[in-house]
This record gives sequence, structure tokens and C-alpha cells, in this order.
Amino acid sequence: MSKVIGPAISLSAKGKFGKKLTFQKRPSGATVYPYSKPGARVKKGAIPSEAQKTQRTAIGSLVAQWKALSPAEKSQWDIWAKAVNYIGTGYHYFIHLTGVPPVVVAYYLLLEIGDKILLEDGYKIKLE
Repeated sequence: MSKVIGPAISLSAKGKFGKKLTFQKRPSGATVYPYSKPGARVKKGAIPSEAQKTQRTAIGSLVAQWKALSPAEKSQWDIWAKAVNYIGTGYHYFIHLTGVPPVVVAYYLLLEIGDKILLEDGYKIKLE
């Protein structure tokens, strides 16, 4: 009897075989596993938990708030997202901060040495 060295006696099998098996090439080698459809784990008619209902309501409310913003306000959210190097758009940053505009906090370093005052922030150093 021959030795099976990969799925379907092949090292190059990939794709679906009907709706029964899925063949895939991975760095560790060729694999085969049962066909699954995205979302198949959730049974039809499943009742969402209270936490899911709360989360869905909150996100729905935030989406409605976003849609009510003017184009100028939306572009301001894009600017804020870029300013903090947020991975995503202003919309994603809006959802992340639950619709509350970010607070710009300035950090200062104030040193007093004798009669001199050194004020340093992120942009400049002022000596008085």
C-alpha cells in the first residue's frame, strides 16, 4: 500500500472539494479540514446574550451619532486620528473614543534656577 504524503495524495491540492473538504497549503505543509462557511458556528435562531445586546445597542447609537456629524466635524476626527497615529480612519477613532472628542493635554516642564525660569513643552523651550 502506498504512503499518503499530503491531502488527496498530493502536495499541491488547494481549494474546496464540493462542500465537504477544504484543502490548503500552509508553511507547515499541506492540510485538509472539513468545509466550513463563515458564520457557521452561530446557530440560526441563536439568542444573543445581554452583553451582546448592550454592545450592539451602543455601537448602533455611535453609528447614528457619526452619521449626524457634519462633513467638517468628520474631517476633524480624521485629523485627530492622524495626530495620534491611530490605525484607522476618523470614524474608527470616533467609535474607539465612544464619540467623546479627545482632550489635548500639553505637557510642560518648568524649572526655576535662581532668577531664571525654563519652560519646556513639546515644541519649544522658553527661558525667562
